[in-house]
Amino acid sequence: MNMKKKHFAVIGLGKFGFYLAKELAASEHNIICIDKNEKLVEEISKHVTEAVVADAKKREVLKDLNLDEMDTVVVAVGTLTQSVLITLYLKELGCRSILAKANDEDHATLLSLVGAQQVIIPEKDMATKIAQKLTIPNVVDFLPMLPEFSLAEIYPPEEFLGKSLAELDLRKKYNIFVIGIRHEDSDTIDLMPRADHKIRKGDSLYVLSKKPDLEKLSHVTEKKNFFI
Repeated sequence: MNMKKKHFAVIGLGKFGFYLAKELAASEHNIICIDKNEKLVEEISKHVTEAVVADAKKREVLKDLNLDEMDTVVVAVGTLTQSVLITLYLKELGCRSILAKANDEDHATLLSLVGAQQVIIPEKDMATKIAQKLTIPNVVDFLPMLPEFSLAEIYPPEEFLGKSLAELDLRKKYNIFVIGIRHEDSDTIDLMPRADHKIRKGDSLYVLSKKPDLEKLSHVTEKKNFFI
């Protein structure tokens, strides 16, 4: 079954906006990019559906581009004043999903107040992710959930191999819930695996846990050098 293509708009082609647009385009979604810099627009035009040289600070420009029809509009403009103004206009035009890039916490607060549903601080978010990988080295990937919970993908230690989830009883031992398993030879994830599911070499486990419990599992296995 073919995945339905989404429609994204990226406003601002600095490093973040440019690379984001390329990554979205690589997933074969429809992307429109807007920037005042003709050189950047020309360069990104080779990768995206449409690239426009325009001043996004002008409300009529945003309106003419029909950005309210996009699945998500990304405001990747660097300066506080411009990004806040553009976000405000997008909200007024009825854009249903606005993701905005902020430089710091104060900037993020203003963007949220004027209508951004999601705000990211790239440097902070990346630093957080790297810190988590350094302090919990067994974690392949890490996604914040509720303030006290996290979703992580981890490699099982050697002593897990050949044992069922019931035998391992990770919930009782570590207060960790296995909600999915991905096999080495498959791109799909086996969600909510059965208790009799046995762990194979090359599997990775998706677990839901409080961070201290995840660190406890990491510490125990690290000392035994079980994780890949």
